[in-house]
Formats: sequence, C-alpha cells, structure tokens
Amino acid sequence: MNSFVGKRALVAAAGAIALLSACQDKRVKAVNSGITRDSLLTVIGKGAPGVDSLPNVYTRERYLVDGKNWEVFYFASNGKHLTAATKDTLPWKDLTPIVIVDRVVVGKDWPFWDSVATAHKFSVHPH
Repeated sequence: MNSFVGKRALVAAAGAIALLSACQDKRVKAVNSGITRDSLLTVIGKGAPGVDSLPNVYTRERYLVDGKNWEVFYFASNGKHLTAATKDTLPWKDLTPIVIVDRVVVGKDWPFWDSVATAHKFSVHPH
C-alpha cells in the first residue's frame, strides 16, 4: 500500500510540474541560467510596447551580499510596472522571479527564489 501512495504522490508532483510549465510565459521559458542581464532584458522584452529600460518587469529588488550584487526581476507578462504612483495591483503568484547575480541569470521561478532567499535570509513576498 505504501508504494501505491508513493506512486500517486510522484504522479501528482509530475503533473503539477507539467501544469506549471504549461502556464509559464514563452519569454520566461526562453530564459536560461548563464545569460547576461542585457540578454535577459532582450528575451523578456519581446513584444513590449514602446521604449522601456526594464520591459515586462513589474518590480525588482536588489541586494549586496558578500561582495555580490543580487537582483531579482519580477516578470509580468502583461507589461505592467509597480511605481510609487500606482498601487500593488498584481498578485505575486502571477509574477515570475528571475534571479541575477553579478549581471548573470542564475535561476528563475518561485521554488528557486524561495530556496535562495531562505539560504541568504532575504525577505520574500507571499505568493
């Protein structure tokens, strides 16, 4: 019976991963670890209207830890930006964090950012 329960849990986990992948924006899917910050902006900026220095980035956070510059871009597929003049209108669960260290992408998605934030004691928005 335990092996049956374990197999069901494995199938459920695989299904959840597939569902998350299917829901992910094609621009985020095209982001790979190791690309530069400038290349990242080119990839996620496809289809963004007008000229924007951070296309499709809702907001960003920056940290300096042990001499390394950490930056987290919260990708928004709709191109909205959080500004001082606007209210926080998008649910955090609808954003995709993309983590950059010293101008190089090191990972993306909430599970990756949650693990990094926990390891370095960064505060993470509830999602």
